[in-house]
Amino acid sequence: MKKLKTILGLEYKRLDDGFYQVEVNCDFPQQSKSTLLFYNCLEEYNIKESRIQFPIRLISFVDTINPLNKETIMNYYNIKGIKKIVDENKSKLIGKTTFIKPEVSYEKKKKYPNLHIHFYQLSEDKGTLINNVNEMIQFCSIHYENTKQFTSKRISDLEKYVNTLEIHQMTFLPMEEVMFDNNGQIIDFQHHLRVLNGIELPF
Repeated sequence: MKKLKTILGLEYKRLDDGFYQVEVNCDFPQQSKSTLLFYNCLEEYNIKESRIQFPIRLISFVDTINPLNKETIMNYYNIKGIKKIVDENKSKLIGKTTFIKPEVSYEKKKKYPNLHIHFYQLSEDKGTLINNVNEMIQFCSIHYENTKQFTSKRISDLEKYVNTLEIHQMTFLPMEEVMFDNNGQIIDFQHHLRVLNGIELPF
């Protein structure tokens, strides 16, 4: 069997579409130094691609989706559902520079998780002063208190309604800038599309 190449201590392979898939053996970036370093590099790349000029001021807000019923889970608890939530907040984003990323977290003894979409928006005079890329990465970091929340029982319960491979991938999605096309519609998030292309359906 051909040995995989490594980057930052993580094995990776080249996909048919020309992109690369990194192999990780944890549920959250913070569980491995190599994984966290690679994750931070992805965020650094996205921040630099946005061409924002530091120092900046950032404000943050969160839109939380609670698993009220199976329809809510089926509609939002997938990678395309993230964009649906961002679209529902469109009025707050037009004319602004905003980054987003998801968080999946279970409350104690709950059967299904909450889905949080974090928004980080540049502001003229409000919010936290951010001097450089590293400070922005730290400001926007999500620390999971419980890294054992994806139990086999919880995954089994979710599999009735969604592809749980997508749920697992959400915790590794880096922040991405919200971009608009010429018609004022939100453009698909490129990293989200790449992840979807690499996910196999469980049926």
